Amino acid sequence: MKTISISEISRKPSILDNLDDVAQIVNKKTDEIKGIFISAKDLPYVKDMIKELEYQKWYKRNKGLEHPPKEFDGLFDVAIEELGERL
Repeated sequence: MKTISISEISRKPSILDNLDDVAQIVNKKTDEIKGIFISAKDLPYVKDMIKELEYQKWYKRNKGLEHPPKEFDGLFDVAIEELGERL
């Protein structure tokens, strides 16, 4: 795996055009890995994994919707009852 710094990419963005390998993008000041670069030609190999990652991130962000807070218990029943009375 090749390592490329953020500053290298900002100085010469075309570095990604010629990259055939998987690369980790690193902040050289902190030695922190910021991301992984995978060429678009390799997309068929990782497409299913990307879908799963997207789903897991969506699920984590929306996990609270799975179990609504207690103060909403019965709210829909009350709303339906009030609508029924008005009709």
